[in-house]
Amino acid sequence: MDPAFIFQTLIVPFGLFMIMMGLGLTLSIDDILRVIIMPKAVLIGLFGQLLLLPIIAFLLAFILNPAPVIAIGLILLAACPGGITSNAYVFASRGDIALSVTLTSIASLFTVATMPFLTWLALNTFAESGELVNVPIANMMRNLAQLTILPIIIGMVTRKYQPGFAEKMVEPVRKMAITILIMVIIGNTVFSIETLKVYLVQAGIAALVLNITCMAAGYGVARLMKLNVDQTISITYEIGIQNLSLALVLANTLLGVPDYAAVTLVYGLFMKFTALSFMAYAKKLKGIANAEGELASA
Repeated sequence: MDPAFIFQTLIVPFGLFMIMMGLGLTLSIDDILRVIIMPKAVLIGLFGQLLLLPIIAFLLAFILNPAPVIAIGLILLAACPGGITSNAYVFASRGDIALSVTLTSIASLFTVATMPFLTWLALNTFAESGELVNVPIANMMRNLAQLTILPIIIGMVTRKYQPGFAEKMVEPVRKMAITILIMVIIGNTVFSIETLKVYLVQAGIAALVLNITCMAAGYGVARLMKLNVDQTISITYEIGIQNLSLALVLANTLLGVPDYAAVTLVYGLFMKFTALSFMAYAKKLKGIANAEGELASA
């Protein structure tokens, strides 16, 4: 059997399924209902993830004017907000983890509809006539639901009725998901190596500018709307860090064009440095906030 076929139809989707099920194992109905408890922060986060991100990506694609394969890859990446990676950085930075998890879970529901539309828009805007890929929107929505919503529900149901088992499975599932994601990144690099060779600089510039711009936009929006420090940290990561596994599935499995993942692969390298840099800044923000709190209570 063709290795590329196995990679695109089995390994990549299975990796995303495991990642989303791992997320579900950490979620409860109460997490979802937090949108009622903190509507302002959640709505700001969703606005940033579902509207601001794609707008920034389209603007960058027009301004940078890269090759069509890079422009399309940039939009596809921006169409995949959040994920367990952003949750991990929020946790490590001592941000509002409940807000982060809530945004990840709710955004996963919305992307079933927004991602096919943004994909169609990107292809019709930037793809050359001979490179247009048919986007079966209904089929894409169904496949996305099976790969994102279904495993989250399975994880949540498992947690509700078998909490002890769910607790034990969180770490093994997470480790397995990370291992598969690494395999997917390596495999995707092999299958799109020619595109990376030709467009590495364009992909690198597009990925880095998108990452920095979106993190800055997330931080700016959160501060402008006067969210507290913990919420600001969460919003910055949720808008600034994209779901690599979902973007890889979109390019490889749903569209069958691994070259569209070139931006995502390079983005995965830069994202770690920018995320860790903001983590250091987040500690300063926490320190300032704690000092102000002590002064106010004195």
